[in-house]
Amino acid sequence: MFLGEAYRFNMPVITYGYDASFLRYFGANGVAAVESAMKVLNDIPAADSMSSTLEEFPTTTLRHNATASALSIVDLKTSTLSFMLEQLGVAAPENYIWSIRAHWTDPGQLDHFSVFNPNFDPVTLQQSSYVNGYQFTYQILQTDTTEWKAVNFPVDPLAPGFTTVANFGQAFAFVGRGGSLASGFGTYFPALTREDIAAFRYMLSTTNYAVESLLPDVITSTGGAIGVSGGTSVGSGGTGGGATGGSAGGFGEPWSPVFSVFAGGSGSANPPWSVVTVSTNVATNAVVVTPVTTGLPRVVNALRPGVGKYKFVQISYDSILGAATRPYLVTWLDRYVTNNTTRVQAVARQVTIPDVLFAAGDLGVINHIPIFTLVTADGYIDNSALNRVGGVQDDELAGPGIITPGKQITFSKLGRYYINTEETTEADGFLFGGWGTFDGSTNAPVIYPSGASLKEIEKLVLGGR
Repeated sequence: MFLGEAYRFNMPVITYGYDASFLRYFGANGVAAVESAMKVLNDIPAADSMSSTLEEFPTTTLRHNATASALSIVDLKTSTLSFMLEQLGVAAPENYIWSIRAHWTDPGQLDHFSVFNPNFDPVTLQQSSYVNGYQFTYQILQTDTTEWKAVNFPVDPLAPGFTTVANFGQAFAFVGRGGSLASGFGTYFPALTREDIAAFRYMLSTTNYAVESLLPDVITSTGGAIGVSGGTSVGSGGTGGGATGGSAGGFGEPWSPVFSVFAGGSGSANPPWSVVTVSTNVATNAVVVTPVTTGLPRVVNALRPGVGKYKFVQISYDSILGAATRPYLVTWLDRYVTNNTTRVQAVARQVTIPDVLFAAGDLGVINHIPIFTLVTADGYIDNSALNRVGGVQDDELAGPGIITPGKQITFSKLGRYYINTEETTEADGFLFGGWGTFDGSTNAPVIYPSGASLKEIEKLVLGGR
């Protein structure tokens, strides 16, 4: 995409949860791996607090675990992190540094292409052929009878083919898209890279404005601190110069302390929470939300800045009922501009289904290869029409827009499998060892499904079938 066309969430709190299928297959270790990935996302600093050069972030965090690599195991934490980035609007830059803009065939049946550079330096925002310090070039290749692609690769033949966490999932999970099956074996990222974080700084900066619409389920309320609560009412948040304070009203969740996404300056204060009551209609067992409104109309379409930072919160989810075990309220301050003035309205959402749900299943195949991960990518609102200047029509405008809740990331539960050629045996097959969790320590990788044995895979690799 071009600058100004980014899609982003315009709410600071994003909830997530686990389907029963995930819990049955991956167990407690799988939950711990995902929680570790979500912590990496929660630890991303607020966009406006990052340095101008982003020099505090490493250009590479890529690591390898020799045991996991030898056993053809893919890291669950890194995969979660990569696919979450995709759902947060961060594309894999190594795939799009150079892209075909147009293709035509002349009368002599020669194919011609116009190739452009939709990749931008994270500091200067100028077009760039570099990602994390490595320069990329391209070659035009025909991928099938009707499709051509500008295949990106490093100028330095010894440089890695990808360095960003955002590209990890696409580098191996969708082999049908040209990814390498073996590139993810034993590879892991303990942290995000400079280019990954640069995307968040650009999208979430409070100086990055776009005309956006609020989600349909957002309601107005009084007050204004930001937080999450489950139960019958919302408690009072603390005040102070942008500092964290207060807690949700008496529910005891480990994540219930109020946090402030919009850190105030010296001497400023965050207003207290609104009182938004959630109750249950005994006769119908329906959840009733009663907000204390401001009396002002809800401003839906408006010029809005980025929210500064995302906070990811786990909520409990009952996959049989298809809803959270109890309703959760998310409140925050919505900032918008009207008549050249920044205004604030306190808003709230009732959450009954996690914004992002993790699951496990048999996902079928693509190009005859089992699919490792399937991401439900529906749910985007294109605000390009709202952002046209002076009514100028741009048929190719690809945004900006907002990302909506309802994402599901499903990991394959096929486990280990072989790829065989012709009339061969198990001993001749190419083994995919399945999902695991590993790091740079001497600890043996954790193997999934829950209860699977590392020794079993080692026997297969070493010939003890």
